[in-house]
Amino acid sequence: MKKKVYFILIFVCVSIISIISLSLNIYFLATKPLSASGVFNFCKASILEIKAETEGIGKSYGTAELISTDGTIITNAHIITYSQLGETKTFEKFSVRFVDEEDFREVDLYKYDSVLDIAVLKLVKVDRKINPIKIGDDNKLKSGNTVYAIGNLSNYGLSISKGIVSIPHINVSYNNITRNVIQCDLTISDGNSGGALLNDEGRLVGITTFRLKDTSNNIVYGISYCIPINAVLEYIKNV
Repeated sequence: MKKKVYFILIFVCVSIISIISLSLNIYFLATKPLSASGVFNFCKASILEIKAETEGIGKSYGTAELISTDGTIITNAHIITYSQLGETKTFEKFSVRFVDEEDFREVDLYKYDSVLDIAVLKLVKVDRKINPIKIGDDNKLKSGNTVYAIGNLSNYGLSISKGIVSIPHINVSYNNITRNVIQCDLTISDGNSGGALLNDEGRLVGITTFRLKDTSNNIVYGISYCIPINAVLEYIKNV
């Protein structure tokens, strides 16, 4: 009888140790930083090329992110607007393209804010599997954290660049508007506007928005500014 109880106790202890070990392995695998290729592959289905156009005016290209299964998309306001005779106007037609598609598909503009530089759109028709991007928390960012930018680089399709957080939150004046942004050591181009700023878990922590220019009006490369994702979520919560 004692031997039976002894073996039962051993079995229970071994089982508990195995469960704890398995849980720890799952935890560490889940929190292990992703490589650049891992981040890209994890997120690429949720990041879109976006095009805005008006006949006789021209076109604007950039990047957008899918944030919900109903087809809600976020991007920069300056992608879907243009200036004419001192007035800000919206383009007439908007479309997006998934990374695995050749053709663009129509989206509707729901609202935008030029001061915040945020725009919200939705797919007109949801006829494919939607993979919303995973959302992070910009309040957890620290100087030196590794970050990645995925966007429609120079309108050549999605690409990824790697950098670090320079300053998690800083007030910067751009186009006579002061914004609270994330300053990053990242190389981006015009097509990256509206693109994803991702942490090393592949979670969206910001939206790429602008680069500064020097006193000679030349773009300062290697430093980029992004809208904190919490500010974006606050804006879109009533959509």
